[in-house]
Amino acid sequence: MTCQETKTTAGRARCRRKRIPLALLLGLVLCWAPPMAAGLDPKFDPSTRMRLVLVPADATVGSVIYRLRASDEEFEYPLQFELVGDASSSTVQIETLPCTKFNSICQANVILTRRLEPGRYYDFQVSVKDTKGGMSVQSCSITATNFTTPHDVIFPHKAGIIMVPEDAKKGTELDYVLANKNPLFQKPVYLELWGSPLFGIRQKFVSPETAEGTIFLLGQLDFEKQAMYHLTVLANDAYAEPGQDTRNIAGLEVVVIVEDVQDVPPVFTIAPPVTRLPAGLIPGDKVLQVHAEDGDKGVPREIRYGLVSEGNPFTSFFDINETSGEISLLRPLDDILALTHAGDPVLLTVIAEEVKVSRDEPPAMATTVQLAFFLPERSNSPPYFENDHYVARLEENAAPGTVLAFTDPYTPRVMDDDAGKNGVFSLTLLGNNGTFEISPNVAEGHANFVVRVRDNARLDYEAATYVHFQILAQELGPATNLSTLVNVTVYLADVNDNAPTFEQNDYIVDLPENMTAGTRVVQVHATDVDTAGLGGRVRYTQILGPHNTSLNLDPASGVVTVAINSHGFDREAMPEYHLYVEARDDDGIGNRAQVPLVIRLIDVNDETPAFEKPLYEFILAADLRNFTVPAFIRAVDGDAEAPNNEVRYELIYGNYENKFFLHPITGELRLNGPLVPRTSGAQVAGSSQVGGLRRRRRQTNLPTTGTTSQQKESDVFVLTARAFDLGVPVRYSTATIRVYPPESRTRTVTFIVPGSDPDRKKVQDTLADITGGRVIIQEVRPYRTGDGGIPTDIIGGGGGGGGGSTERSVVIATILYDADSVVDIAKIQQRLSINGTVTNIISQEERSAILYKAENRVLFWLLIFLAILLALGILTLLLCCICPRCPLNATNR
Repeated sequence: MTCQETKTTAGRARCRRKRIPLALLLGLVLCWAPPMAAGLDPKFDPSTRMRLVLVPADATVGSVIYRLRASDEEFEYPLQFELVGDASSSTVQIETLPCTKFNSICQANVILTRRLEPGRYYDFQVSVKDTKGGMSVQSCSITATNFTTPHDVIFPHKAGIIMVPEDAKKGTELDYVLANKNPLFQKPVYLELWGSPLFGIRQKFVSPETAEGTIFLLGQLDFEKQAMYHLTVLANDAYAEPGQDTRNIAGLEVVVIVEDVQDVPPVFTIAPPVTRLPAGLIPGDKVLQVHAEDGDKGVPREIRYGLVSEGNPFTSFFDINETSGEISLLRPLDDILALTHAGDPVLLTVIAEEVKVSRDEPPAMATTVQLAFFLPERSNSPPYFENDHYVARLEENAAPGTVLAFTDPYTPRVMDDDAGKNGVFSLTLLGNNGTFEISPNVAEGHANFVVRVRDNARLDYEAATYVHFQILAQELGPATNLSTLVNVTVYLADVNDNAPTFEQNDYIVDLPENMTAGTRVVQVHATDVDTAGLGGRVRYTQILGPHNTSLNLDPASGVVTVAINSHGFDREAMPEYHLYVEARDDDGIGNRAQVPLVIRLIDVNDETPAFEKPLYEFILAADLRNFTVPAFIRAVDGDAEAPNNEVRYELIYGNYENKFFLHPITGELRLNGPLVPRTSGAQVAGSSQVGGLRRRRRQTNLPTTGTTSQQKESDVFVLTARAFDLGVPVRYSTATIRVYPPESRTRTVTFIVPGSDPDRKKVQDTLADITGGRVIIQEVRPYRTGDGGIPTDIIGGGGGGGGGSTERSVVIATILYDADSVVDIAKIQQRLSINGTVTNIISQEERSAILYKAENRVLFWLLIFLAILLALGILTLLLCCICPRCPLNATNR
């Protein structure tokens, strides 16, 4: 490359560096080194430099005369080729070919823009740029020669004009081209096809100098879209005459003509979509004319017209000329108006079909178009009913869905004489409140309507004997709202649909609990709103509830009385009784109703106070001022209310000289003052002795000795107490109180018995047999470990306190001993041998535990005795061993 050929800034800089001093050259190298390292400029292919290109003068304008190539070492593709300077005045133009990063080089065509003059030189510059702005420029020059391009040598076989039917398949081979290579170049000729993406070229080498290119179809052709294609076959490095032609490319024009095939149906050119028909149109008049042409423009066929009748009721009203496409009216417009709604168009479908005249031709094709005709407006009238009013009869409370029966002379029909949409009307009920519904809701021309019950809430004869409403028939046309109203009256028939109604919501009475048979309780009364003869006669049928058989109910008058004396109504059991009285209409077999009957019982003093026990026993304290324990008596009255159940107490016998006081409310027995002890038997017998108290001899099973000492031991104070209520009449009962003196033979003892909550009577009898005295139990409670200071080792480790397996109870009792108290061992054994452990003072487990402890004590002392003996023997042996005089000493032997 010379300095004149290099036009870029970097190239000129390198040329200038040849003529500058070495020091300056080194400085420039250091200054320019960073830009050079930043990127490299694209380079033209040396084999495609256009220093001087010879072009025959017959080269046609628009033909490609040269192919430029360039590359970039950094692959900053695509590269862009451009003319430098004013391109409008240039002889050529540059066409950059598509290029990507996957290409090794980028190319551009040099295209001739005007005819060349022989002997004249044409100079221009071409630049190539990469995507980062790097650029190279080369100077080019062309000149025309008087040589004629040898097309037959370059292309020994030319395709020329190719005829292709439009239905040709993809891949169809259309024609081929032969091209010879340039004898001055080693590389073969390379063929390209330009002009349309629907065509391609497939190349093969038939000889070292000749290449064959087959043109084939890549896409589907369509004659109606494009009937001709101009293609260009470019032969790179094709044959060129040395010294006359130095072009590196040659071009060949190929024309592809697409042949029409019958594949497009007819196309309507005249077919107005909407037509408004005039009012005076009569049968035979022309409505409009349509026109269609064959869509295949190559060899168009003739067209025939017709009307599609399938699914269209209006086809029979029109006719069409099959050759001219003229549509005319066949029947009067009124006939069409009767079938249409006002404002709706009449739709007509017209078909245009090709005429097939040869057996070998493709099948005939057809096209349809839909036309809309708007009919002229007509007169309108409102709908009307068959009768000017309607009357029906219906039972009250008729079930939903019940149909109103309109009998002669009433006909449930509505009509509208209008045709089309003006004859469409709706049916609506007015003033109905949702009681009835009508069907149909929408009708056309005429309809028989049906009225049904929808909600029977208002169909109540007792509230109103008839129901009145209106039926509205109103047109639904787009430009009309004509309507008609008709009145409907429905008379209701009474039925037995109401149950009897009591005058009161409930009946509440107050009666004494000791009422007798025949006592009037209450009189109930019920009425029926239904018409007499339809269940209006009420009968009282039964009483429901507790003790209902103890009451009588008069079916006619409703009087309730007590049936028997032993009626079972007890105030103490229940304060009030809730019952129901039933009434039925239709002489007791129709609708029923019930009303609550509440009997509130008045308490009567019919319960006697009852003492908890018939005998109360207390012991005087040693100071004769009080008792050993608080002395209370108690009685309970079973009546439900005060004052019948309020109990009072009093002493009626034995309280001579008023030494004792019985609290009237609490029942506590107290001493009014200290008693003076007796000093002799004579004083006991006298009536003026200490206290002046009358005493009764204690009853025992032992014989009486009659001595003064025995009388002293057996004397007790016997009082009679009475418990009475505050009711009327007063009811009462009595109990005996025995007060024992503080004698020395009286003891308070704590017993531990097996079981929890033992029977007091059995325990008392058992303890009396064991102790030989009279036993008064003061308290019984569960036993707990260490309770009352009782040692646990005495009762087997205190198992009854919750840690043992057997439960125990603590019994605190007072023992009264007489002078002749006797303990019968046989009776004790008999008492303890009774089955079970409830009355046994000592259970089998306790006896086993006591026996086991006794045996352990004997064994313990036996072991101690043996241990002492063993110690004495050992001590004796030791003394013998150290004593020289002992005969057992070994030194003596």
